[in-house]
Amino acid sequence: MTRSITPIEAALVQRAADGDARAVAEIVRALEKPVYGVALRMLLNRNDAEDATQEALIRIVTRLAQFRGESAFTTWAYRIAVRRILDFRDERAARHEITFEVFATDLHDGLDADAVERTENAILYHQLKVVCSRALLQCLDEDHRIAFVLGEILELSSVDGAEILDIEPATFRKRLSRARTTLGEVLGTYCSVVNPDAPCGCHRRFERAIQLGRLRPDKPDTIEVTEGKLAALRARIKSLQELERVTAYYRDEPDLVARRDFVAGVRTLLATHKENS
Repeated sequence: MTRSITPIEAALVQRAADGDARAVAEIVRALEKPVYGVALRMLLNRNDAEDATQEALIRIVTRLAQFRGESAFTTWAYRIAVRRILDFRDERAARHEITFEVFATDLHDGLDADAVERTENAILYHQLKVVCSRALLQCLDEDHRIAFVLGEILELSSVDGAEILDIEPATFRKRLSRARTTLGEVLGTYCSVVNPDAPCGCHRRFERAIQLGRLRPDKPDTIEVTEGKLAALRARIKSLQELERVTAYYRDEPDLVARRDFVAGVRTLLATHKENS
């Protein structure tokens, strides 16, 4: 099932373009969560994602006068945001380059086949699943990853996704399908959340993930997950078709909350720009 982009009223856009600070803030609040969601999944690092989101939102609000209404405003805004996020990623590409082969090798490093799944660690196991799922996304090339994020995670239609990326809907659907198939094959081979017979389980990677600093139980502010729902997720996935399992796996994410106040950041940068102009 897909959904359309939530519209932002033309009157609000016009007020923002005319300099209404409250209207600008409303637009930023409407866009910040989905834009941050794209940025985090494309960039992995939370600081990079927040920086890219801030820059994308600034770029949108400083170009409001250029909006001509030839497409829905939100589609226009997403196109600007995605382009900035992809440019940001290109600037930092070397930091997070990873292949499926490297990812698979890493999973086996320190894997404890005899580890016991402990209920007291349920939230941390689920957090590790989130960390792992986002890292796996980095193995996809840029075209397939952004199509997967927009179409599968944000659940946008192929028409909206294609318009944002400036490609044909058929091309968008093909990229999304390939991304879904590739991720499904990897998850089915290695991840016991998706395939009970697969070798890697979050409890089996738990100690090694802590050693590597990928999981930080000593820093509660880094833990996005508030519930340990892996058992329920495994049970639900078990009843699904193979490709539906990828969808369920990736939509099982905590509510994304950035640590940065984007409205305040945009307001400050706009004020600075005004003073210097």
